Amino acid sequence: MIIRGSVLLACVVVAGCHEPLQYDVATGPRDWAAHPALVSLPAGTVYAVSDIHGGFTRLTALLGRYGLIDAAEWTGGDATLVVTGDMFDKGPDGLDVIDLLRNLEITAPSTGGHVVVLLGNHEAEFFADPANSKAEDSDGIDTQLDSEHIDLVAFASGADERGLWLRQQAFGARIGSSFFSHAGNTKGRTFDALDAALRTAFDANDFKDGEFVGSDSLLEARDWYGTASSVTAAAQALGVQHFVFGHDPGALGRRGAIASGQSGALVRIDCGMSPDVNDSDGALLRIRQDGGSEVAEQLDPVGGVREIWRAP
Repeated sequence: MIIRGSVLLACVVVAGCHEPLQYDVATGPRDWAAHPALVSLPAGTVYAVSDIHGGFTRLTALLGRYGLIDAAEWTGGDATLVVTGDMFDKGPDGLDVIDLLRNLEITAPSTGGHVVVLLGNHEAEFFADPANSKAEDSDGIDTQLDSEHIDLVAFASGADERGLWLRQQAFGARIGSSFFSHAGNTKGRTFDALDAALRTAFDANDFKDGEFVGSDSLLEARDWYGTASSVTAAAQALGVQHFVFGHDPGALGRRGAIASGQSGALVRIDCGMSPDVNDSDGALLRIRQDGGSEVAEQLDPVGGVREIWRAP
């Protein structure tokens, strides 16, 4: 990666059968004070969804069913909504998902709410190589950009305002007793150590760094959790009790539903809601206080509520 004046040249290198697309990052080095690698928020009522993959209609139906939006406007009061990545590919309406989340992120603070959008492996892989095979699929983000006459390089580089917004999103969030990310593997690091590692990797190599597109990374890893003691140690290092992640719709339990493991220390929220995967119409994780207990629940699109864990 070479800095020329205020322009950062991202020489992307990812595995694949073609020469990765190279482009200039229009915005220069990332401002970490304005756009942190990791977000930390206090406890409250939290909703989370993952792996929307262009399923705009399913997403709006789900958020509307539980009072978080009305006609694409935030109505969730002081609640927090977390989206743990993979907003596009595998479904037809990835740009609509981005536009909705951008608007909700802007408007939610007016009522004390928060919308936290985290990046997944599909976003990282796109920025590492905008011409990757997932993006170029018939329901991939490249096809959608082309249909709306949006220049691929402008979107990837941040010259396009939607691409810029996406580039600036965080990679993980600690909210109350839970740590949210796309795939979940922190490698046992403390919050500060993980934050520093992500910033250092990004400054050195942009999205092509192994911290983002490596097979054992926070955005790409599968089956990383190992024993209960190792998960407990990793949670303690972060100052949390639960890891909430998406990415792997078959992890920890049946596909199409939120699943948990290791007494609720692990919660997988990828429910295969994309039209192309079609395991389900989606589900929301809700974490709330009930008397003196913190309760995690699955909320399905038709109003069903299933308790996942309850902790004093």
